[in-house]
Amino acid sequence: MKINRLIILLLLILISDLAANEPLIKKKKVPLSIALPLLKSIDVHAIVIGSGPTHMYAFIDPVCPRSRDFAEMVFENTKMQKLYTYHFFLYELKRFHTRALIAEIYSAKKPLKQMYKIMVNKEKTEGLKVIQKNINKTINEISKVAQELDIYKRPYLFVVKPKKEGK
Repeated sequence: MKINRLIILLLLILISDLAANEPLIKKKKVPLSIALPLLKSIDVHAIVIGSGPTHMYAFIDPVCPRSRDFAEMVFENTKMQKLYTYHFFLYELKRFHTRALIAEIYSAKKPLKQMYKIMVNKEKTEGLKVIQKNINKTINEISKVAQELDIYKRPYLFVVKPKKEGK
């Protein structure tokens, strides 16, 4: 029963952009053959959870309700963490003004733990007042790739299944 609930939640998250405050945009996803090298180029900045053979690359905003729902689902479901390796990239939705908050997560000693506190536990924080150059560079590199991939909503997902033998 819990799996059905999780599948329904995932489907709701994926189709919820129709009800979002963002304008209705009809765009096609960039083909994985083009997207994967770009995703790999920023993978060093990913906040990773899970150990599954299928890799899921997710662009999320730390205060976006749908991003939070998705992150909570991933954090709380160990079965999903065994099926997938999640690569989270924090990417600001401009209306939320979360750059300082994103910087706080990336500058933490344990970014995954800080992301959990902010996104799942919904701990209030001001974000960083001064963003270090290396953190700014990280945020800018992720933003550049997101723009090249024409990412317009959060969460925005790419799924990379393992290659089968002989292919």
